[in-house]
Amino acid sequence: MLQEILNFFGRAICHQLDERSLHVTGTALSVCARDTGIYIGIFSTLLYLHIYKRKAKITIPKVKISFLLLLLMVPMMVDGLGSYTHLFHSNNLRRLLTGIIFGLALPYFLYPLTKSYDNSPEPVIKTKKDFIIPLLFSCFLGGIFYLGWLPYSLLDTMVILTVIIWFSLCASFSIPFVKRTYYKRIISIGISITFLAALSWMHAWLI
Repeated sequence: MLQEILNFFGRAICHQLDERSLHVTGTALSVCARDTGIYIGIFSTLLYLHIYKRKAKITIPKVKISFLLLLLMVPMMVDGLGSYTHLFHSNNLRRLLTGIIFGLALPYFLYPLTKSYDNSPEPVIKTKKDFIIPLLFSCFLGGIFYLGWLPYSLLDTMVILTVIIWFSLCASFSIPFVKRTYYKRIISIGISITFLAALSWMHAWLI
């Protein structure tokens, strides 16, 4: 039952090709290696920001840092484009790693936008540790996923929950009129689940 639910939501964002997915105890995860990497990166940065920056007055990174973060997204784009156009052959380890550094950068731009302050906020990346800690943690998680050191259900659930949380964070921008944090989170999660379910059904219908 749990695996069917996870596969259902995974289908909303991923092609779920068996040969391009990581396997744990012989079972493919609900999203491919590249998407797994992306959401490992997103999870690591979001977790760090929520723990250390939740009450801080922050804004998006400075221009120089933003440019470097955007460069981190290039390897996955090159790997994905080259793979889909058959310019070169990729593998799951490369897909996982390039996905991680791609996903790692995204929350630095989105998370600060969920906050608003009258006073001058500081950049979300203030010191090297604000980037290095999520990077090391995401690489650690990537190793656990790649080697399958934890149960399948735990790893797969972590990825799909991160997908739902990320989409709910994006959905929160569509309801600026909801001011109370609690209600905004509930509504955003509802929008996220509904949207992902619709994508999954549409994907199944098209196939």
